[in-house]
Amino acid sequence: MNTGDQGKQKHRPLMPRPRSKRRFTGRLLKPIDLREAKARGLRAQLALPPEESDRRAHFRDEVAARLPELKKFLGLPPDDRDPERLAKALVERELGIPRDAPNWWDRFAAYLTWDRVPGFRSGKKGHGAPRNWDPEQLMQLFADVKFRKQKTGQSDANICKRLPTTKGYEKRWGKRSPAALRKAYVMANKLRREDSLFLLELCGGEALMREKRVDLIEEAIKRHALRL
Repeated sequence: MNTGDQGKQKHRPLMPRPRSKRRFTGRLLKPIDLREAKARGLRAQLALPPEESDRRAHFRDEVAARLPELKKFLGLPPDDRDPERLAKALVERELGIPRDAPNWWDRFAAYLTWDRVPGFRSGKKGHGAPRNWDPEQLMQLFADVKFRKQKTGQSDANICKRLPTTKGYEKRWGKRSPAALRKAYVMANKLRREDSLFLLELCGGEALMREKRVDLIEEAIKRHALRL
């Protein structure tokens, strides 16, 4: 353990790792072993041991053999040659940012900024999401409640009570109890006021940086609410 890091405050990433993910298998689980490299060409014919060029060739061959397997594992065509699609699929697996998210770059930039630059962290402890909730779900809940409040005039508590059975919202919230929704909504509201990176992703960087004042609640609704 690096004792120089013991005094640093621990922090959670803005986009948490998925709670469960399919394990790698086969070659995707086995590191490339350069000791398995074989001599090639004339060196092989003369029964000479492998040299550096043979080890580099072995490494290239192993990578080429693994890439189609990795792409298939991530739900991509094995012959897909777009590195951006591969990168987004890997980020989705490791950070939980959906590869097809319309605000993918905003979310990825926010994660890297908050996770790697100390000056962008809120510096407050105890801001973890409620158990079994991630920040994206909290943002969706906050936005759905605010939208329903605008539409119906009901209180936040009443909306949380009705949301699991409201038509169109069952798929998103049907498995949550009203009490769990209310508790999570309170946490989302707290994070909106106290966690600058949560607010950044909730409303979008452009909304926060515009010279003209904008309604941040409306921006959150546009980005995360079902609007039904």
